[in-house]
Amino acid sequence: MTCPECGAADCESRFHEFLALEFTDAGYSIVHHLTVTAYVLQHSSRLTREGWLHERGLLHEFLVENKPPAFIRKQNKDLVDSGKRTFKINSRDGLPVINKSTWTKTILNVRAENAEVYCADVSTWAKAVLEDAERLDV
Repeated sequence: MTCPECGAADCESRFHEFLALEFTDAGYSIVHHLTVTAYVLQHSSRLTREGWLHERGLLHEFLVENKPPAFIRKQNKDLVDSGKRTFKINSRDGLPVINKSTWTKTILNVRAENAEVYCADVSTWAKAVLEDAERLDV
């Protein structure tokens, strides 16, 4: 089955497979922040418009500004605190924020044969997602 949002087959099962790798092997977990952010950007029905823009901004900070996840967590502590946040991140209506887009790369472009290859592929995928996402008018 082809995903109506990213265009890949079985993307969700692949995503969960990769999360399991990242939670059980430290070598794979290095890119967890990129895996999740790239995936949710390509599946905008999981997010509100503000949530999608927030995630796109995070990916920009990770990849362009080279901010590490720990720094971002500290920097955004109050911004994303559910008691203080002024916007919703997750969507409850399941409607996509963006119209179907042609993504340069999807999670299917990521190989998991070893941690080095996996991390390189996730980084390449995340960069392609950011480039594609920055071209979208949301």
